[in-house]
Amino acid sequence: MLMNSALPVALLISCVSMAPQSAPTADSPPNAETSDQSPPEGIERSSFRWAQASDQSWIMVATISPTPGWHLYWENPGDSGNPPTFELSLPAGWQAGPTVYPRPEARSMDGGVFYGYSRTADYLVPVRRAGALREDPWKSDSDSAQQGVWSVRAKVMVCKERCVVAKLSGGGNWPPVAEAGSGVQLNGGSFGGRSLPATAASARLFASLENGKVSIRGSTQGNGSVRFIPAGVAGMQLAMSEGAVAIEGTVSGEQFNLEFMVTSMGEGPGQPAVAGLILFGNAASDPCVWLTIPHPLAGPGTSLGANGVGASDQAPPSK
Repeated sequence: MLMNSALPVALLISCVSMAPQSAPTADSPPNAETSDQSPPEGIERSSFRWAQASDQSWIMVATISPTPGWHLYWENPGDSGNPPTFELSLPAGWQAGPTVYPRPEARSMDGGVFYGYSRTADYLVPVRRAGALREDPWKSDSDSAQQGVWSVRAKVMVCKERCVVAKLSGGGNWPPVAEAGSGVQLNGGSFGGRSLPATAASARLFASLENGKVSIRGSTQGNGSVRFIPAGVAGMQLAMSEGAVAIEGTVSGEQFNLEFMVTSMGEGPGQPAVAGLILFGNAASDPCVWLTIPHPLAGPGTSLGANGVGASDQAPPSK
């Protein structure tokens, strides 16, 4: 079953344009968030906060609570919908990485497959020092790479009987204030009651792709069930029965085995052959592992994790 994360939705949605927001003033506190006067349809609350991962890295936390009965989406929404997008503007010397999606719900909804969130979700965007050379290498760390302002523009699809794209924005002074905490662990950590994906390398999984067959095995991490859900990779198609939400693994003692066929790999060397999320257990706080198997055309220079399993670009190892 092919999961398409870029479905044509132009005729199915109505856009909610938020009122223009003024930039933070000199009287605004550091990390001040510019809030909308009233939340858009389908969203009960939203905020943009910051967590500090280290001296050289921050994490923007986009917390979005859908109105009861509405829902948000994972990076692969399933049979319909679209994931949120976040456009960050940062001072020179800082760079945003790919969004880290917390463990989603994986279930049937309205006759289709749904990967997403029916309750509050925290989308995490890591930000790190870009490492660019300064014009004057003797300048102190109080230069433009350390000070300035930040802003974010987000588009978030929420759905019930119909879908709405909400436009959210925020901003403040840089460096921000760690309102969402410090020492947040992206690789296999947790946030807001949901687990964050660990890399396959750190989970010590073994994976192989031979003659169109994917085999994954490893420790159950103390859980009685293991499932695999596909990522939103262009061109990738797995042999899943119609309406199937996930590929179920077999558990024997403390080990699991997952096997499935790939009818179409990711398109070209710029995409992985296979990617997805391994879900251990059934609770939102149970572990999950992001799996990437590199494309055969990727070449010998491809960065691999343990046992040939590609390291996740969603959950980079902690520095």
